Amino acid sequence: MDEVLSTFLYVYASFIPVLNPFSGAMFFLALTSNVDDETCSVMVRRIVFYSAIMLFMSLFAGHIILNFFGISLAVLRVAGGLVLISAGWKALNEAAHDEDTQVVAPRSRAKLLSMAFYPITMPLTIGPGMISVATALGTSILGEGVYSLIGLIAATLATLLTVFLCYRYSHRVSRAMGATGMDALARVFAFILLCIGIAVFWAGFSELWLTLPK
Repeated sequence: MDEVLSTFLYVYASFIPVLNPFSGAMFFLALTSNVDDETCSVMVRRIVFYSAIMLFMSLFAGHIILNFFGISLAVLRVAGGLVLISAGWKALNEAAHDEDTQVVAPRSRAKLLSMAFYPITMPLTIGPGMISVATALGTSILGEGVYSLIGLIAATLATLLTVFLCYRYSHRVSRAMGATGMDALARVFAFILLCIGIAVFWAGFSELWLTLPK
């Protein structure tokens, strides 16, 4: 039992700072600020489902998949950074809406639901950093026995539950702040998302630059 608990705490404490579901929920809110509650609920369930698939694949087969396709973590960071830059730029330039005007979502329900995987799950929620951490933890823990495996799986499920709670109830912040406040908050987090995208891109580009022949 001690081994299960220690593995659980180690993995959960490693996942949460990298994934950061609390700030991720604010980015999700910025991208879905005028989406109805029913569609938002479906989106959150899909995000958690897609995140579960990606996390477990990274834990149990991360190195195999990346090596099979010849993809390095640096390339993954560059691609993820570009996607985040694109998502942040679009959110930053979304048309503002005021308190007294009912806004119709600019995208169809099908288009909104398709956003659940790209860009919200990948790379906004499960980005290159999370994939690399999950791959590293899976490689190191899987050979330590069944109790470590139980702790690993439990910590992964707890992480996904945290993502669900943060994303599902993020729109309560929207109702508390009103349309004007949410417009301002959405712009702030969209800009931060843009900056994070540039940082992720630069980290990957810097690694690739060092591999170039002199």
